[in-house]
Amino acid sequence: MKPMTTETTNTSNITLCRYWVKPEKEAEFRKLLDRHWPTFTKLGLVGERPPHLIFRGQEKDGRIFYVETFAWKDADAMQRAHSLPEVASVWEPMGNCCTSMEFPFVEQIEV
Repeated sequence: MKPMTTETTNTSNITLCRYWVKPEKEAEFRKLLDRHWPTFTKLGLVGERPPHLIFRGQEKDGRIFYVETFAWKDADAMQRAHSLPEVASVWEPMGNCCTSMEFPFVEQIEV
């Protein structure tokens, strides 16, 4: 396996977001998630490749989780997002809807 070339994807800025959502907060979380990507796009923070994807799952113990993947436009955009009130207005309530969140950086590979 080898990493995808930077011509087709922005591998150094790919983020995988894992959110474990409180069951009673799932509807609120989904509304916030609906605002998440449009906020990033409007502010010019994200790239188009790889595409933005969202998945919903359930652990064997019943816990609900979501996985979101996207690529920041560049490292500066990721840093800038942390200082923007428009982003905070989505991130802060998202955090209140979750029992846990993780944000590992991943690398897309060709197989």
